[in-house]
Amino acid sequence: MPPRPAEQAALVRRINATLQGPVVDALADIVPDVAALPRRAALEAILDDLGLLERCFAAFRANPDGFRDLLIDRHRVPVETADALLECGRSLDEVVAMIVRTAAKRHFRRRLDDSSRPLRLRHRKGKTTLLDRLLALLALSDAPRAQRSRGEILYDAFKALLLHDWQVPLVAEYATLSPRLVQRLGVRLLDYRLAADIHRLKLDPAHPPPPTEAPEPTPLWPPAPAQKPKLPQALTGPGNFSLPALPPARFPASGSTARDERARLDEILTADGRLLKAAAFGMELIDPSVRGALLDPGATVKITEVLTGVGAMTAKMLVGELGLTKAQLAVLLVTAHDILGQAAFLRAFGLPGRPDYLAKLVQRARLKKIAQTTPLADIAGFVRESFLVDKSR
Repeated sequence: MPPRPAEQAALVRRINATLQGPVVDALADIVPDVAALPRRAALEAILDDLGLLERCFAAFRANPDGFRDLLIDRHRVPVETADALLECGRSLDEVVAMIVRTAAKRHFRRRLDDSSRPLRLRHRKGKTTLLDRLLALLALSDAPRAQRSRGEILYDAFKALLLHDWQVPLVAEYATLSPRLVQRLGVRLLDYRLAADIHRLKLDPAHPPPPTEAPEPTPLWPPAPAQKPKLPQALTGPGNFSLPALPPARFPASGSTARDERARLDEILTADGRLLKAAAFGMELIDPSVRGALLDPGATVKITEVLTGVGAMTAKMLVGELGLTKAQLAVLLVTAHDILGQAAFLRAFGLPGRPDYLAKLVQRARLKKIAQTTPLADIAGFVRESFLVDKSR
């Protein structure tokens, strides 16, 4: 189940306190522009200035020892990887994504709406704080709002793709793209890592150019010491969600005339567009080929419960990027649930889900040539060989 609003507020309050306090203090010691800012307004100023935010991330990368005492888990033990859960209940990767989204939304609104007003809130009274705005970005509801501005519409198209610190220098160019192009490219947009490439996308949106070959971005946080060997090309679970870096995927133009049988989102999502609708998979759940591909083909009730908990973002990314049929989607999700367990599965595939995790999973699937024509047994095999099960759970 997704966190309750009160739990979400408490979570963001802890993150906000750490950012405004110890993190800003540490940055002020190594970034002169931050040291010159009024202490209480420093975080606001950083989020409003993409150049300064980029310099702060660069300082973070260059001075890891200055931040190790801040990156601790709930047992007060320093974490070793960017995807490990911190004391606040979220990972460094998740906090970075939240910062990047906040800065991007503010820039989109200034650029497209000529507005520097705080992000609009609902059901809140009194003074608007940075915490309020972060809470607005983390809102659980994706229901459409009336009279959305151009900046908000573009942000809604981008938000699942705003994940990494290396995207900060691209935000100004991101603001020039159309929401339609962003939605059409989806996770493929993450293959474009240079501002010049984003500019080329804007010039010819009907024919996206191939991304420029670029080295993989270096990790924001130093990788863990190689004390325990890890299997290559594996997903970890259930506590952490990480993938080794992969080369950019290639997307050949399709000239096939084969019938497109991908799952139709208007059929498989609930009326509010937030969750997968298990009832839409009735025929698939009694299909012998589907049951034959599952670890436990007799657990019909369990399969229904698994599909009911899946967030719309998961369905949109898997169907939109891989073209999966309903049968393939069901097999992939149920197999992942069997391997990860309920809690880890919902964290990755439920609400709000992990778009960074899904993006990397999709990229791996493309490299494995997972597509609409892939047999169901091979879909299940791909999931089983991709996940590294944590035997300690």
